[in-house]
Amino acid sequence: MKIYLVRHGAYRSDYTTNAGPGLSELGFAQARAAGSFLAQQGAQPDVVLTSTYLRAQETARTIQEVLGTSLDPIESPDFTPGGDPETMRAILAELPAKEVLVVGHMCSIGELSRHLCLQAPSLFDTCTVVALEGEGHSWKLRWFNDCGREVL
Repeated sequence: MKIYLVRHGAYRSDYTTNAGPGLSELGFAQARAAGSFLAQQGAQPDVVLTSTYLRAQETARTIQEVLGTSLDPIESPDFTPGGDPETMRAILAELPAKEVLVVGHMCSIGELSRHLCLQAPSLFDTCTVVALEGEGHSWKLRWFNDCGREVL
């Protein structure tokens, strides 16, 4: 299985809903840059996982628009900032997928990244993308790119 871990893009400062703020214009540009980079790498996710927060959902939708896919994301509170990496690993292990796009938050995505592969980064700037490949307890870092910085 290939997993693409992405931290959400930059977000607005208005917390008007329980789902938190959505992406800012910069965040949408960062998500488009992440989608373009994933397309260049040949990414073809057959499952999309997001947290229940609006900024992660909007990032996932924007990436999918660039990739030309329209999968219904699986939203899970386990991928919010306080998510447990072992629970996230178990969720991924149950998926009948070849490639998975996971859009979450620095804490959850960073913890999952390091939990799966010690060579993977644990600190993610907005729209950093990490690709891991493997299964069970055997994962390898394929690449990572700070796509969010490209639009600053």
